[in-house]
Amino acid sequence: MEFSKETLSQLGYYVYRLIDPRNGQTFYIGKGKDNRVFQHVLGAIDYYDGVDVSTHNFENDPNKLRIIHEIREAGLEVVHLIQRWHMTEDQAFEVEAALIDCFPGLSNIQSGHGFEYGVSNTCELEARLSAVTYEEPDFGYIIIKVQNWCLEEMVTKYGPEKARYEATRGNWRNQKPSINKYPYIFSVTGGIVKAVYEVIEWHNVGERIQCTAKNASKKIWDSFVNKKIPNYYCKKGMASPFLKSKNI
Repeated sequence: MEFSKETLSQLGYYVYRLIDPRNGQTFYIGKGKDNRVFQHVLGAIDYYDGVDVSTHNFENDPNKLRIIHEIREAGLEVVHLIQRWHMTEDQAFEVEAALIDCFPGLSNIQSGHGFEYGVSNTCELEARLSAVTYEEPDFGYIIIKVQNWCLEEMVTKYGPEKARYEATRGNWRNQKPSINKYPYIFSVTGGIVKAVYEVIEWHNVGERIQCTAKNASKKIWDSFVNKKIPNYYCKKGMASPFLKSKNI
């Protein structure tokens, strides 16, 4: 499907949702103009073109593409919903980010524009805005940004004591970092360091990586936990949940 020329001339930028007709759940939110909303289905069709589904490992596929494939295999079509239209690009960025906040567990790889200003518990917001920014240490480290919705899922699966560790350790679509170069992991939520782990090893899980780690020493832990990460780790273009420190 495509919009007509008449529709395209009036749409402007818009924010859209992709909905799974099997359960009515929104699985992707985006912003765009012209026929952007329809490109995801076309991308999934192209991605799986020629793939032998009887032997293919779908677990390693991007969630969005896998969901679209499953919908089509069920003989159904993705529901395309325009949430708001006739906007400027800046307005669409803000609406997209706010909407992403309302739908935890989406297949979006990155958070929305300005995600650091999104939904916050008042106590969490006070702790975050009043926190002191730590000074860069003399060692390298990995920053892993863990979202609250992910923590909630891990609490259900592993319990509150193991939830953050399990959410932090992987699985990540990255190359294995050098432990000698990056011996620590800072587990960050809402821009605040919530835990520091010392890496024991990185290992492969299919095409992704996962770490085994332990709590950092008390000296390291107390130096960074409950402190704010520097602003340059939150700038536009650094929305990835897996970042290497810039101090080495």
